[in-house]
Amino acid sequence: MVINCINRILFSISMLACILIFLPFTLNGQENETYYFNIDDAILRALEQNNQIKAGEYGIQKAKWDKRRAQTALLPTVTFNTRYTWIDDETYALRDFSRYFRDGGMDSTMPGMNFDIPQTVFQNSFVTSLDVNMTLFNWMVINGLSIASATENAAKYQSNSTRDRILFEIIAGYMNVLYNQEILALQTDYLGLSKLNYDKAVRMQEAGRYSKVEALRWKVDYQQQLSLVENGKSQLRSAKAILRRMLNIPMNALIQVDLQIPDRFITESEKIKLMTAENIIDTINVDDEKLIEINAALKAMESNTEISKLLYKNTYEKFAPTISLNYQYAWRENNTIELDDYSPQTLMINFSFPLFSSFQDYSHLKSSYYEYRQNKELFEDQLKNTRYILTETVNKIINLRTQIELSKTNIEYNEHNYRIVEQQHEKGLISNIDFIDAKLNLQNAKLSDVRNNYDFISAILELYYLLGDLERFIPDYLSKN
Repeated sequence: MVINCINRILFSISMLACILIFLPFTLNGQENETYYFNIDDAILRALEQNNQIKAGEYGIQKAKWDKRRAQTALLPTVTFNTRYTWIDDETYALRDFSRYFRDGGMDSTMPGMNFDIPQTVFQNSFVTSLDVNMTLFNWMVINGLSIASATENAAKYQSNSTRDRILFEIIAGYMNVLYNQEILALQTDYLGLSKLNYDKAVRMQEAGRYSKVEALRWKVDYQQQLSLVENGKSQLRSAKAILRRMLNIPMNALIQVDLQIPDRFITESEKIKLMTAENIIDTINVDDEKLIEINAALKAMESNTEISKLLYKNTYEKFAPTISLNYQYAWRENNTIELDDYSPQTLMINFSFPLFSSFQDYSHLKSSYYEYRQNKELFEDQLKNTRYILTETVNKIINLRTQIELSKTNIEYNEHNYRIVEQQHEKGLISNIDFIDAKLNLQNAKLSDVRNNYDFISAILELYYLLGDLERFIPDYLSKN
């Protein structure tokens, strides 16, 4: 008995040890799951799995069924009704007047009255009818058709707007990852160079050839590069976190992206570089109607404004008559579930016209009117704001195009200057400070060039997004067109 207990305890301990040993590997495997993709893969994944895009598609389906439901409000409704009723003995006796005339007065209080009165009250009764109801005129129902159609259009425009916005954010987020990776690679290279120079300075100080100030200057340079690398890593982590969120990738997963910028991005960038400033400005010279048509966000907002206008018109229903038709085909009430041979039919046309509602309907109408005017003003403001953003984007593109040319020249100059300073430094002709400054100037020139090129592509992407032409950045097999 004791041996069995000991064996069980040892077995339990061994199982627990196995779990503790292999659990970290299992969890580590889950945490380190890696996703490899290029920009086209990212776009495809967003189209298939992004929650906002999927919600927009479901919104379209909902709007379609809401429209069908609004259409059915004009169709007749048919209902089959049956009712069973039981009444107690005392109530039944009071209601059944036919017993006073039944059987020639034998049970009646009026002897000699020999005629039958049909029984109309039963202790157990059944009544059945077939009812048809149809709206002939109702302002709310009629206007509801327009609202449903406008809502369906709004759902489509809103879905397109969401799709374009998400794809714009996905592409911009992907480019931001590439930018931060390239910046981090440059900073890491300079960190390695700075570490070599710092180590050399320490040795030179120990040999008595550098002063403490010169060695500290190299240490400061190394610490600055180390700080830049850590900041670059942080920026890259943030950029990847944003991309994970938009692509529905677990936050603890690793992602590896293709470092190559797609050719279509380079093609558009080079094409814009060849355009004059006037031609670039001309790309946004479109009238309001055209801009609303091509900009998905503006189109969605315009459709929502139209809905608020229709909802305002809907409040007039309280001041309009309603006309409806009711038809009933019934079977006379009796004490069996079987249908009676006598079937009364009833046709009614109901006309209703509101006269006074203590000004509640009028206050509702005015509230809806000002809500519509509020939405209209907000739409006009958004239209003007979009034009402002377009103007700023175009100005940014023109400025960055100039900055790119300047940064190329700046790199060429600083590379040449660095080579000269490096040779002079090896000969002891210049100070460490001058040498470090030359190195930092070259580093900053290269970082500035990388930043300008990515900002230029991002600005072009934003321009085409605002002009509703984002599809040129999306491969044909993924394009909605």
